[in-house]
Amino acid sequence: MPSLPAALLVFLLLASCGSTSGSTLPPPPSLTSPCAAPVALPERAMTDQEIEVQWGRDRTALRSCGSQLDGLAKWAIVRADKG
Repeated sequence: MPSLPAALLVFLLLASCGSTSGSTLPPPPSLTSPCAAPVALPERAMTDQEIEVQWGRDRTALRSCGSQLDGLAKWAIVRADKG
């Protein structure tokens, strides 16, 4: 999965393809906020339930970040098409 800096690089490359005569609007903050870091695991053995809960939190954050990056890529494509 691409990281936020990689998605921003794609955005910048696509934005540079457009016209320079108009004003450039930045992407919405909801699309550029940092993704959640992985869950910090304790330095001890974890129970099966704890593992499942932490794994679930990481998966939820991963889906959210993927959706955010997808939104940023789509935003950049629309902006590039308008240019």
